[in-house]
Amino acid sequence: MDNRPIGLLDSGVGGLTVVKKVMQKMPRESTVFIGDNAHIPYGDKSREEIIKLTRQSVKFLLSKNVKLIIFACNTATAAAMATIQQEVDQPIIGVIQSGSLAAAKTTKNKHVAVVGTQVTAASHAYQQEIKFRDSKVKVTELAAPKLVPLIERDADYDTCLQAVKETLAPIQEQEFDTLILGCTHYPIIRDEFRQVLDKRVQIIDPADQVAQYTYNVMQRDNLFSAPGAPIRHEYYTTGDAAMVNELGRNFLGDPEFNARHISEEE
Repeated sequence: MDNRPIGLLDSGVGGLTVVKKVMQKMPRESTVFIGDNAHIPYGDKSREEIIKLTRQSVKFLLSKNVKLIIFACNTATAAAMATIQQEVDQPIIGVIQSGSLAAAKTTKNKHVAVVGTQVTAASHAYQQEIKFRDSKVKVTELAAPKLVPLIERDADYDTCLQAVKETLAPIQEQEFDTLILGCTHYPIIRDEFRQVLDKRVQIIDPADQVAQYTYNVMQRDNLFSAPGAPIRHEYYTTGDAAMVNELGRNFLGDPEFNARHISEEE
């Protein structure tokens, strides 16, 4: 048994989609989440910048004595996870591997589309992971730089819907039957994606698979908290706490959601 919390990091509020799934899957576990809203978006930064920023978030989570770390950010997973895994003892779990496995199992016509940030798309991380599991699957990758800023400022439905339409336009004529939401922000506007996509297209939210994979790792390594251990959920942001709190309360349905602002020095 291990009563330490699960750590999660993201470039912003999108990682709360993973926090939500982890809390649903493991309701007796404590969590610590850090969103680096001060530096969002990560998708237009260099790999070196992303590694530096992600390393700072990992350092913060380690100061909170977490037992494992979930990279609840596709961009950080693609650009920084392999490097940082070599620097820390705690297990690190990323979203790309889990989402790829689900997509490879889901597709019937062997054509999967992935929409993500510029860094994630350029890394071809999903393509590599999916083809590792099934070399016959065609993978179409698409960068969507407009979406994360809209989600972070809580843009209205119509604005997000139009942005999704414009984003998916280049691939709408292709016959993919599975779409991976390759950024943890995108499930927040899942309804907009569903409205634009053909009804036959299956939408993959990697957060579902990340929660299950985390459960499996914790079971394997005997990391579950002891029965009756106190449960706490802590939220931190390097950005505007008031904005994060509004989004977090709405998304998690928790009126007590309260993110604390931290400086880079912390």
